[in-house]
Amino acid sequence: MRILVTGVYGFIGSTFAKMAIELDHQVVGFSRYSSVKNMQRLNSIVEHRNFTMINGDLSNPNETSEICEDVDVVVNFAAKSFVNHSILDPRPFIDSNIIGTFNLLESFKKYKPKRLIHVGTDEVYGSILKGSHTEDSPLNPGNPYSSSKASADMLCLSYFNTYDVPVIITRCENNFGPFQHQQKAVPVWIKKTLNQQPIPLYGDGQHIRQWLHVQDHCFAIFHLIDHGQSGEIYNIAANQERTNREIVELIFEYVGNRCPIDFIPDEEVRPGHDRRYSIDSSKLRALGWEPRHTIDSGFKHTVDWFKLNAWWWFK
Repeated sequence: MRILVTGVYGFIGSTFAKMAIELDHQVVGFSRYSSVKNMQRLNSIVEHRNFTMINGDLSNPNETSEICEDVDVVVNFAAKSFVNHSILDPRPFIDSNIIGTFNLLESFKKYKPKRLIHVGTDEVYGSILKGSHTEDSPLNPGNPYSSSKASADMLCLSYFNTYDVPVIITRCENNFGPFQHQQKAVPVWIKKTLNQQPIPLYGDGQHIRQWLHVQDHCFAIFHLIDHGQSGEIYNIAANQERTNREIVELIFEYVGNRCPIDFIPDEEVRPGHDRRYSIDSSKLRALGWEPRHTIDSGFKHTVDWFKLNAWWWFK
């Protein structure tokens, strides 16, 4: 296949692109210019004969109108995703996640590739203290980031219903793995543990999340390209649930040392901090997908990678 991968400089988009090249697909990468470090995520494929790079901004219609020409599949990873930043300055999230998705849909409608995978997030459901959200659960986003992602999902569904755009929406739990942005929680915790520094934890450290290795997320998307049904939403989850404190303890185990924990009051830094996320992935599993990493093997792999790649997190 010839696959357009938007947000290809990002953590998940770059992982997907590299896996696609390994599977002998052609990849057209699309992304805004980024830091040199983010662009280094693609070092292993940037010169590959099956990889083409286009730099542009999805929120600019002049740079997006032709991007869906001559591709078979579009996978839309492009999104601003850091909750804290969305609280401080929501506007870039509206531009990127809503306007950018609209522009992509317009190009898709014009050139008619075979399939669009729009990569969403479990955060659109909001917090749930017991049980798990299914794809039919009402949306209850709790911050500007998740609200912008919920809006993008609704746009995609409207283009399926109105224009027959063959879109599939995915909603995934927390990802982790090599090359994750240094500001995200897991890389921060690993880096500080390796440097024997205090570990920052919001609130009491008992906020609960599910965790999925980034490669398993990408395998799920490949599976949905072949087996998913247009107009449907699929939750992607390994259903491995831990508190933030438990994840920090797991990192301590695999790094081989312990550090003091600095509990940070979250009322001002992250107002509306959702206590627990949990999604049910049985709809996707019924199509034959299963995660390949356990939470233990996945975190050991991730910690080992960070140990061997200090250049990624050193600054």
